Amino acid sequence: MTYSSTWRPSASAKKYNWLTPNGETIPGIALMHRHKVLAHMTPVEARAMADKLLDYADKIDTEDTQ
Repeated sequence: MTYSSTWRPSASAKKYNWLTPNGETIPGIALMHRHKVLAHMTPVEARAMADKLLDYADKIDTEDTQ
């Protein structure tokens, strides 16, 4: 398989209930690539990740304007 020079990996997020082997359901958010779960986060973990993403985006925007 070949990729163009502009190809970048991507992911999406969706509401997703994780089912443990013992049958417990953990509500949360899944980071997905196509139909594969890359990571599952509780709402607390997702908010912490969102804060980090916003901080990184702000830092990139600030660096670009200087």
